[in-house]
Amino acid sequence: MRTIRCAFWIFLSVWNASAFGADARRDCAIEGEVMHWIADYCMLSLQTDDEIAASDCINKALDRSFDNECLAKRHFKGAMCEMLVVNGTRTGSTRQCVDDSTFQGKTVRNKGVGGSGPGKPPVTR
Repeated sequence: MRTIRCAFWIFLSVWNASAFGADARRDCAIEGEVMHWIADYCMLSLQTDDEIAASDCINKALDRSFDNECLAKRHFKGAMCEMLVVNGTRTGSTRQCVDDSTFQGKTVRNKGVGGSGPGKPPVTR
């Protein structure tokens, strides 16, 4: 059931990507979709690359409320940066990491789990 709920939310986030409005997304310095940042955050925190294994975390994160899409992305990117700085995987400060536009998780970079991204052909079915 949790997998179905997670899949539903992923579908909904892609289908309704403009929920916060195009202007909010355009003005945000953090690229990517909120759902992708959530997936990357959960997979990093659980140290897995399996979105099914991360589904409980993803569902819990989806229950959080933010004033806009940019604040949500900043929150999850910041949490990822904090984890990496604290454990010594990333040098510098959490703020430097958040401000680094090249720092993205695999899901954000590939525009989805298993999606096409730089150097990957589009997924066709």
